[in-house]
Amino acid sequence: MASKANDGLVLGVDLGGTKTLVAVIDPNNQILGRGKLSTPARQGGDAIVEVIIQAAEIALAEAGKCLEEISLVGIGSPGPLDVKAGVILFSANMDVVNYPLAARLHDRLKAPVVLRNDVRAGCYAEWKLGAGQGMENLIGAFVGTGLGGCVILNGQVIEGKNGNAGEIGHIKAKPNGRQCGCGLYGCLELYASKSGLMKRFEKAKKNGVTSLLFSMWNGSNQKLKSRYLAECYAAGDRLVIEELQRAAEYLGGSLGGLVNLLDPGAVILGGGLSLALGEPWLNWVREAAKQHILVFPAEGEIILPAALGDDAGVLGAALLAREVTRLAD
Repeated sequence: MASKANDGLVLGVDLGGTKTLVAVIDPNNQILGRGKLSTPARQGGDAIVEVIIQAAEIALAEAGKCLEEISLVGIGSPGPLDVKAGVILFSANMDVVNYPLAARLHDRLKAPVVLRNDVRAGCYAEWKLGAGQGMENLIGAFVGTGLGGCVILNGQVIEGKNGNAGEIGHIKAKPNGRQCGCGLYGCLELYASKSGLMKRFEKAKKNGVTSLLFSMWNGSNQKLKSRYLAECYAAGDRLVIEELQRAAEYLGGSLGGLVNLLDPGAVILGGGLSLALGEPWLNWVREAAKQHILVFPAEGEIILPAALGDDAGVLGAALLAREVTRLAD
């Protein structure tokens, strides 16, 4: 099985709180076809599986391939996870608890399924194919609906005792802060991701603040797309700019602390929000981080933009799935 999986086509799945992207990937890490749909994050695990299947069908059609040609499925999902059992234990941004995602997908796709953390998958791809190539020590931070991280030390991905290392979104950022979707209080994710920004924007709207954003987004019943924020930033919208700067300060401060702790070669900043906002967002995070980093590199920047864009998650999920089956052979 492992030999066939590593020589054949792989479905890479990037499951996020806002979108689900599925790609058909060949043994040379070339993407042959993609399918992208909105994630039914609040409709439960079975609805999420249906969307993954639909996105896979789109990707296969674009690639000109059939399901029988798929030898392996790699999926990156928000956690925490039980990676050995292929189960999503729970998620701050999806309505799933103890859901056997790998088994359900195996039943539908008839191929082995490997489940790993979504940000670990994206960071792994950046390490192998993107902005982190050649580095022995690396931190990844991906900002989208939520906020996740990954740590690579001495050329090894740090998984931790239970396979859930790298959850930087649930570092405490604010004492006595609000309750996060994970159940804890004051988590960084509340202040530096779209899920946190949504609450800030809803409060501003309730208080009568005007913003271009409110002509695009109607509140928590509608998903806040990163491109809305990018368009508002480009238009000079005061509320959006202020809230994005605030989020960058929280994120940069925490990343600066992690740099002091782990002394990486770089921090790779990715995810949907980072991709949409580009250099302005990156520079805000950099400036905030500099206020907390003890020893800053004499040359160059330590916080770098992800290079693989929207494809990082699917490529990393495929790479990790192949690696797991190779080791199991």
